[in-house]
Amino acid sequence: MPRPLTGVRADQPRSYRNLERVAAIVRRKLNFQPDEAIDALRLFESLDDIQIEPTSGKPIPLGYGVVELTDSEGYVKYDRDKHIIEVLGSEETYGWLEQRHPRGGYFVAHELGHCMLHADQLLRLAKMPTADQAAFHRLKTEHKPYEDTEWQANAFASALLMPAVGLVALEKEHGLISVADIVERFGVSSEAAGYRLELFETRRRELLRP
Repeated sequence: MPRPLTGVRADQPRSYRNLERVAAIVRRKLNFQPDEAIDALRLFESLDDIQIEPTSGKPIPLGYGVVELTDSEGYVKYDRDKHIIEVLGSEETYGWLEQRHPRGGYFVAHELGHCMLHADQLLRLAKMPTADQAAFHRLKTEHKPYEDTEWQANAFASALLMPAVGLVALEKEHGLISVADIVERFGVSSEAAGYRLELFETRRRELLRP
């Protein structure tokens, strides 16, 4: 049964193949090989090596930071004064990154997905009064999964952490691969590996299409 949508309508729909390509670009930019686990702490502290190109206006650099939070793992926001998109993690999340806990890695990959895919929306959101921002997040219009901001960020995170070409390399080593093989190679949770393996098995040709 499909998981319920939790985001808002994105500016543009994204296919699994499109998200796979965007994730591959990020891996190349940060010198992560497709068949190796991402060092999530290194990824977090390398975000300022990435620039985002919104539809209009000059490129926007990324940044990162650790903030005191009690009700969330962190979030991403556009800072109008500094002209920077920041991924801000809680102290607990940063601890997960230091400990190589899968939740830390998924947090960074997911929020980076929002930066890469939803920059224009982040810019528009930053111009709204606080009350309007809250209303925007509560807005639930009818849309397809591939149009949903959270679905897109999740699919991007999965592609970044467990690339399809990396799964092919793992398959060449092990033959038929399992959830445990993916967990061991890429340092992700069993749940994330299970979803990724199921997608890989059902959409292999799409994910690997040039």
